[in-house]
Amino acid sequence: MTRSQIENDRALPLGTARTRRAVCFFALSAAAILIPYYSIARAQTTGATSNAAGVLAGNTENGKRIFEAQACSTCHGSQGQGGLPNPEKEDGAPRIGPTRLSPPAFAGFVRNPIGRMPPYPSKSVSDAELADLYAFLQSLAVAPKAEIASANPQNGQRLFTTYGCYECHGNEGQGSTQTGGSRIGPIRIPFPAFVVYVRQPTAQMPPYAAKAVSDADLADIYVFLQSRPESKPAKSIPLLNQ
Repeated sequence: MTRSQIENDRALPLGTARTRRAVCFFALSAAAILIPYYSIARAQTTGATSNAAGVLAGNTENGKRIFEAQACSTCHGSQGQGGLPNPEKEDGAPRIGPTRLSPPAFAGFVRNPIGRMPPYPSKSVSDAELADLYAFLQSLAVAPKAEIASANPQNGQRLFTTYGCYECHGNEGQGSTQTGGSRIGPIRIPFPAFVVYVRQPTAQMPPYAAKAVSDADLADIYVFLQSRPESKPAKSIPLLNQ
């Protein structure tokens, strides 16, 4: 689907636009999310600590110092906006301010990156420094105009269906190998980073401004995804253990 088609769809009623869009609301590509499932598996050895909300606890000021000291801005920009060193090329560094990765995936990717990014072992950047760096990157997000504490998961489920998110990610956000939609339920990234991705996505997903999908709607969708059950471990599935 071309950008002009996407823009034309914006002018149509929601139901009509949804039926014409081939790209669903949350079609995240592997490049866009930096292979988080690979990263999560590798992140188990980092030992990074997190708070009750699942966000790495860290010092934002020290995180900013580490960001500058490790020259992260050379590729990712002073505000983590990405696109460097050559914004004209599609293979520019991704936006990481705020990062769209969960804390474990972020730690795993820094330790074992893919592409052109060099690895940063613990002797170069400690787990505590990673926590500070993560906190700094998350602080770059503009505060959403909604609170997830008062969000409605039932309405979020309705919106998840209305916007056609289930078409790629399944009714429970479980993802699909057929559509390429990643698993987003239960969601792992903080709410501000979730909003940033919806507003400024990468790959095939078109951006959704606040006038199209409000922060309040996104909060409802977020808590719905947050309420989804965890996937069963492979060892508990008999077919996978034959």
